[in-house]
Amino acid sequence: MTHAVVCRIVVLGSPGSGKSTFSHALAAGTGLPLVHLDDLYWRPGWSRPSTPEWERTVARLTAGPCWIIDGNFAGTVRQRVERADAVVLLDRHPWLCAAALVRRSLRLRRDALLGRQPRDYLPAGLAADDPPVRSLTALVRKAAGFRGRELRWMRPALAACAAPVLRCRSRRSADRLLRHLSARARPQPAAPAGAESALMCTCARRRHHSGPLPNPPRQSSRPTRPVQERST
Repeated sequence: MTHAVVCRIVVLGSPGSGKSTFSHALAAGTGLPLVHLDDLYWRPGWSRPSTPEWERTVARLTAGPCWIIDGNFAGTVRQRVERADAVVLLDRHPWLCAAALVRRSLRLRRDALLGRQPRDYLPAGLAADDPPVRSLTALVRKAAGFRGRELRWMRPALAACAAPVLRCRSRRSADRLLRHLSARARPQPAAPAGAESALMCTCARRRHHSGPLPNPPRQSSRPTRPVQERST
């Protein structure tokens, strides 16, 4: 557990592990600006930026004084963790993640059939019927293989970074960590101006989160139970 003030936090984890939900709650509890990498990577028509362009975007994000960055993208994870004060790794069991993906897919399909705006988070450039969202088989396969493939590629960067890597294997440990980080975070500075503001999360305006955001955690005089911390 980190006891220093934190103002730059990276959130990693398998699809279906709850990264976006955790990041929304963390942003609500800390006041730090939130960026979803999926919002910036996926563009209308299922297009994506070139590798050099994407690396420049990530460098621009991490140069900021404070942020929460949600997303994996193993090719640029080193850029992010080198600038982070804390790295959160949501490492839930692969089949729990797969089950969460199935439930989310059913909700998205139901909303599409009823002509309703999705309540679940969707990347800004994608619709519910675009392949990266619609392909449940591919998403479940990615969740099932996250530890053996994507996390394996991230491990060298995580092992080399100076920031603590805070691994949560359950929802309960994630909730404890959320309370701890909310108490250690630096308050949000003035909102970014110009083009920088376009990079920040707009989920509250687009209503793509799963229901209302959680209330900021209450400050308690009782000591917070430690969360198991491991460097992967």
